[in-house]
Amino acid sequence: MNKKVIVCDLDGTLAPSKSPLESNMAELICKIISKHRMAVISGGSYKQFQKQFLSQLKCTGDVFKNIYLFPTNGSTCYVYDGKNDFKQVYDEKLSTDEVKEIFSAFRKAIIESLVDVSNPYGELIEDRGGQVSFSGRGQDAPLEVKEKWDPDQKKRQSIISILKIYIPDFEIRVGGATTIDVTHKGITKAYAIKKIEQILNVRTNEMVFYGDALFDGGNDSEVRKTGVESISVSGPAETYELLKKYA
Repeated sequence: MNKKVIVCDLDGTLAPSKSPLESNMAELICKIISKHRMAVISGGSYKQFQKQFLSQLKCTGDVFKNIYLFPTNGSTCYVYDGKNDFKQVYDEKLSTDEVKEIFSAFRKAIIESLVDVSNPYGELIEDRGGQVSFSGRGQDAPLEVKEKWDPDQKKRQSIISILKIYIPDFEIRVGGATTIDVTHKGITKAYAIKKIEQILNVRTNEMVFYGDALFDGGNDSEVRKTGVESISVSGPAETYELLKKYA
């Protein structure tokens, strides 16, 4: 309770993967941000934040000033502008040539890995601005389909091993249920933590982080290296119970 900033992962922590916040979580977040500052870090794009997160919050007053959004693993940040909208604070955007290079590497790695990605639900590879993301069953796959595709991460790790040959100068990590995220080197959730320190003027010991993938190799694991107190959760239901004390 002595922490100045509550930091949370989104998919698998505050909400099911690529799914909207449930109403009880949305109500809880509104109560929390009326008293505390909260930062949310996700591999999703800002557009995904709008669809999955912001659209579900029915908060009143000026509480949105206490929400800080870090899409695409912290490659960008959005803060409330005081006029019922959010403004971008910084952007570590990939160049057009870099995006082309990453797309090409993904296409080669998928073929060479022999991983079956046929009949996807939507796009397999997406340009998210500061990040290129591959989703093994497509960007729009139902949650139950995603959860069955690569639960042990073996398919994605086989693709990643090849990607590292073609694009060694980029950050490559597993994210979400079926995703591989590629950003500039050093852009991880640990980078987002450093940005939170700067933007909110807090120290690492004044933050607490909640995430469902803090295990070695998980897309939240880089946060542990920052020294921020990190609490592992099994999903949104457990997160809800742990966050109630801040309401």
